[in-house]
Amino acid sequence: MKIDIHTHTKKIKTGDPETRNISPEKFNEIIRLTDVSILAITNHNHFDMQQYLEISQQVDDICQVWPGIELDINENNKRAHLLVIVNPKLVTEFSQKCSNINNQNANIFSITIKEVVDIFGDLDCLYIAHYMNKTPNLGDEEIALLSSLIPNPKRIIKEAANSISAGIFISHGHNSIHGSDVQNWNEYKELSNSLPDLRLPVDSFEQFCLLLEKMKLQ
Repeated sequence: MKIDIHTHTKKIKTGDPETRNISPEKFNEIIRLTDVSILAITNHNHFDMQQYLEISQQVDDICQVWPGIELDINENNKRAHLLVIVNPKLVTEFSQKCSNINNQNANIFSITIKEVVDIFGDLDCLYIAHYMNKTPNLGDEEIALLSSLIPNPKRIIKEAANSISAGIFISHGHNSIHGSDVQNWNEYKELSNSLPDLRLPVDSFEQFCLLLEKMKLQ
C-alpha cells in the first residue's frame, strides 16, 4: 500500500501554483486511479475542516485521509518547514487549534518549535520535518530540540526529497519518508507511482504509529 504524507489541496501562499487547488470530486477521481491508501492533507499554515471532511468522505472506502498542516518554522535564525499530522479521530480538536493560524497571513506567518508543541503537543500527532536536501529544512539541532519537547521522539520522521535520499537516511538508522508535495494534481497519477510502499498493511493512524515503534518505514 502506498502512502503520501505530504500533499496540498489549496493554493494558500502567493507562490503556490493554482494547480494545487482541487475539488473533492476531482480528488476522488484521481485517487481512484492510484494505489495510494493513506494520504495526509498538509496545506501551508492553514487547515480547512470543511474541505477535509468533504475529501475524506469521497474516498473513505479506499483511502485513509489524515488531517495535517505544513508550518513555517523560525528557529535559530533560520527558516524551515515542519508538518504536523494528527489522528483523524481528533480532527475537530485539531481544527480548533489551527483556527488562530488560519486567521493570520500565511505568507509571513512563522512559529517556533516550542510554540508548535505548546499548541499541538496534547494531540495524538506525528511531526514530519523537512531534512537535508528537502528544503527549507530543520537541522539536527532543531530536531533534537523537538525531540526533547515531546514524550515520544519516535513520532518524528525526517522527510527526504525523494526515495533515494529516504533510503540513504533509513540505512543510517533514521526514520525517513518522502511525500509528493504535489504541485499539479493533473500529474498526480504518474507521480504516485514513486511514493513509498509500506511493508505491512496499515488500517489506521494508530497502527501506523505502532509501526514506527517497531520497524523502519520502508
